[in-house]
Amino acid sequence: MTRILFLVSLCLAFLSSCTGYEPEHEATENGIVVTDIRGKEVRLKEPAQRVVVLYQGALDGMYMLHAEHTLVGIQNNIYTNPSTLKYFSKLDPRIARKELPAPGNWETSTNIESVVALKPDLVIMASNQTDAIGLLENLGIKVFAVEAQTNQQLYDELEAIGKLTGTHERALELLAYTRRKLEEIQQKTEDIMPKKSVYYAWSGGRIYSTSGQNSRMNECFELAGVRNACTFELDQPNINPETLISWDPDLILLWSTDPQDVYNKKELSVLKAVKNKEVYVLDPPFFYDPHTLKIMVAALELHNLSYGESGSFDLEENRREIMASLYGEAKASALFE
Repeated sequence: MTRILFLVSLCLAFLSSCTGYEPEHEATENGIVVTDIRGKEVRLKEPAQRVVVLYQGALDGMYMLHAEHTLVGIQNNIYTNPSTLKYFSKLDPRIARKELPAPGNWETSTNIESVVALKPDLVIMASNQTDAIGLLENLGIKVFAVEAQTNQQLYDELEAIGKLTGTHERALELLAYTRRKLEEIQQKTEDIMPKKSVYYAWSGGRIYSTSGQNSRMNECFELAGVRNACTFELDQPNINPETLISWDPDLILLWSTDPQDVYNKKELSVLKAVKNKEVYVLDPPFFYDPHTLKIMVAALELHNLSYGESGSFDLEENRREIMASLYGEAKASALFE
């Protein structure tokens, strides 16, 4: 396997020389230095001008940072997912016209040759694509790996991307606003007792794949003033029906899954949430992406779903205010059209 990767690297190096691509040289002392989720330093001599982003949360962050002018490539499933295409098209007419090249996806394979052909001075991609990252770095292409699992990791990533793209001041504005808003939300939810219990199921009908106590969604639950029904410390545990039945959550929260998929499972008919028709999906998912600063919108929605008329927030008012603060008035207006 090592020999194969080595040979692929040699072939790609030859390809890069044929296309005229020249790798970035080592940054100077006055250059940009950040650390990614791997703990690896990424150095640029100056802000990136040609950026390929193969992770949806980071791509979303580029539009919040107003750094989209640097984009020369995005992940393919921005185009193949109708809901995602709809909202990113509102942010960028190039996506609406399908003009931006799409050389890979965050969760599957990356076409290294296509990435090299775009002559990027920075690639942002998921940290679990270790083979692709290694090949790109062997070719001298700077890679900033992402996949935040906590708010602090997300803040660090956004600030680092701001530095790498010359939008650091905007990043600081976004983070200051987010911290203020999260504090405002938490003040209204932290003393709720008793807290409703919520079970979260992953996208695509994966009812028995959930998020544990050490997960991004658990932070969303805490912010919403609810309790994670999953008692496991693991970030992404898989369970069986018997375990879910033993937890018997007050609500079930889905992502890109039809609630009817839960109601149709006979073994789950004994659940409190099923009996009371308390199975919900966050839709459209663009507004609730927990891998971005929009985790606060997800928390507000979950809070109101959990506590009904006694909920503390005007969801529509807060959603519009948050979107305007994160994207700017013009982009936010387009998103609500």
